[in-house]
Amino acid sequence: MGFWLEGRPLMIAHRGLSAHAPENTLVAFRMALERGADGIELDLQPSADGVPMVIHDATLERTTDGRGAVRERTAREIQQYDAGGWFHPDFAGERVPTLYEVFEAFGTRLRYNLELKVLGVDDQRIVAPVIEAIRAFGLSEQVLISSFFLPALNWVKAIAPEIPCALIIPQPKPNQQALSWWTFPLPFEAFHPHDSVVKAEHVAHVRQQGKRVGVWTVNDPARKAELTAWGVDVILTDRV
Repeated sequence: MGFWLEGRPLMIAHRGLSAHAPENTLVAFRMALERGADGIELDLQPSADGVPMVIHDATLERTTDGRGAVRERTAREIQQYDAGGWFHPDFAGERVPTLYEVFEAFGTRLRYNLELKVLGVDDQRIVAPVIEAIRAFGLSEQVLISSFFLPALNWVKAIAPEIPCALIIPQPKPNQQALSWWTFPLPFEAFHPHDSVVKAEHVAHVRQQGKRVGVWTVNDPARKAELTAWGVDVILTDRV
């Protein structure tokens, strides 16, 4: 199968169908599948007991009714909190899923862009259980692992060289010059730059080097069409 398609970009639902459901929950992923997404992007943080938890922030406050750091709570503790009511009362009772639960729910029906949220070298402990889950479900050809933290991708390649990886390029801060990301000698398969720094010549240069380009986060249909014409490989979107 392989992660990428040839001829058109993958439409990857950013944190699930997060414009219509609470991000990084099973219901958001289910809605993405029902709307025809090629795959889902989800964020992984380690719990205190080393379980890969599907949650974007390092703390619980924004997307659950819990408080405190994800890394200071066990998986069991984290899953006691409501991860849906903040978005809309209709979603009350949704929980923060584990990566294993996501794979169990959707299996081979989706592609998976797994973003490792890494705060430092101590988070290397999340890599082994992530790889174990991928292999246990036979999903090595349907997974891409991405991170802003380049060493995290090196950790992945050290134990799973067969799994493609993408370096995420951040959005420039105000008055900050954008990085010349497309000129980096990338040892991985793909760049994932923010939409604001992507031009046609950048995509062409990267593709000439035999690398892939995924762009985040794109919700405007006209911009999606433009990126498609330029030959990008992945479009991450809140609206499939």
